[in-house]
Amino acid sequence: MSNKRCKKKVNSSEGFSLKEKSLMSLGFYGAIIVGVYGIYLESILWVAIYVGFLIFGVFVLFGYSLCAHCPYVYEYSDCLFPPLGQLVGKIYKFRPQPMNTLDKIGPVLMIVGVIAIPQYWLFQNLIIFAIFWIFCLPTMIGLVFYECRRCLCVGCPLNQVKKESGAAS
Repeated sequence: MSNKRCKKKVNSSEGFSLKEKSLMSLGFYGAIIVGVYGIYLESILWVAIYVGFLIFGVFVLFGYSLCAHCPYVYEYSDCLFPPLGQLVGKIYKFRPQPMNTLDKIGPVLMIVGVIAIPQYWLFQNLIIFAIFWIFCLPTMIGLVFYECRRCLCVGCPLNQVKKESGAAS
């Protein structure tokens, strides 16, 4: 389900620019790596739990719940967070129907989990804590205030196009 109004506003036939993908991926994956490392410094058991959450989150909470609805992956062979889109495109069929409540909750749980779970351990080492937020904060701000304002996946709970235009196509 894509937003036709947005297609005219943004040259989405080209998908995401290399700069967009690079910055978003660097921030997202960088925060994850720093989060894993920060937890690893304190607890191997919790690193395993966090990595398990990340794998589940990437492939189910993001992959099935959000990415399988995303026209970028299936219509443009593109993804803001490569190689996630390519993997999801091979695992799940495109789900053009509107996102249900669970589909909308999944990506939010993933984002909250990626950020919230490592905080206790990161706070034990303020340098690692700061590095995590150096990756995380600009990425989340860029996502919400730039990417989500021009997104074609109108069912996503973070999509800002429908809120700004007042129309959901």
